[in-house]
Amino acid sequence: MILPHQFMEKIKAVHKEKGEEWLRNFNSLIQYCEKRWSMRVMAPYQLSFNFAAPAILNDGTKVVLKLVVPSDEQFLHEVEALKLFNGNGIARLIDYELDMGIMILECITPGEKLATIQNDEQATSIICKVIEQLWIPVHAHCKLPTTSDKELEFRNNCNKYSDGIGPFSKQMLLETGALFRHLNSTIKQQYILHGDLHHYNILSSGKDAWIAIDPHGMVGEREYDVIQMFWTKLPSENLSEVIERRINILVNELKLNEERVLLWGICHSTYNLSSYIQKYGETIKDIFEVITIFKNLHKLRYGSVQF
Repeated sequence: MILPHQFMEKIKAVHKEKGEEWLRNFNSLIQYCEKRWSMRVMAPYQLSFNFAAPAILNDGTKVVLKLVVPSDEQFLHEVEALKLFNGNGIARLIDYELDMGIMILECITPGEKLATIQNDEQATSIICKVIEQLWIPVHAHCKLPTTSDKELEFRNNCNKYSDGIGPFSKQMLLETGALFRHLNSTIKQQYILHGDLHHYNILSSGKDAWIAIDPHGMVGEREYDVIQMFWTKLPSENLSEVIERRINILVNELKLNEERVLLWGICHSTYNLSSYIQKYGETIKDIFEVITIFKNLHKLRYGSVQF
């Protein structure tokens, strides 16, 4: 198995020595999976942060093999979320080995990404139908991280940014921290959330049917879970109009609180982008522009953000 150079460099950057060890033993890991589950692993999909490839079991069944550096805590959250969702609106978890960072997943066919849909209104409505199947009211003993955990992580990171980070001034970060506190302290109902639902994490599963993949697994309110879709499939022109139209569709079809969508948009996008800059040393201009649009829309409809 020959892995793309860019993927290997990303694994090393994120996981350091453990990532390098994982890459050295990668072919042995593939051989273990093929023997353990009587499968033949095919060439991988386009890779980002984890390895994923189609595989064929001895009886001809198609599955997906997903491999993660075992030290990645996100892997544990993904497994837990998949168990809780139990195949409702999401690819089913068939088997896993936590210690080795292995997941065997249902193969979604034909598997075209939602990103191939050119009509943005249609794509947004599809996201609404998929995400509505996923949300489950949280139970008392849920092991998944919460939006309050995100707030704590953000605040701890802000203490390290004495001069701000990237396009964010120290004042902007402090204001976002206050907004985080306000939103978390006023949540009325907590749900199990996907945590990373966007146009590239939704696949076609038949005529007019779509299925989610790759959950992060989180606990929070529903308005938080729609923000990731504002960072993908962004147009080169009329971005503000597209963002506003997506918000209107989400609010109307999912019965969300519009102001909280806007506020979580500011908050979660700032958290995400500042974390990305901290890891990779570069900014994503589109996300910063989206944050500005959220702020402008909130000011227009509800006044300036002050908490």
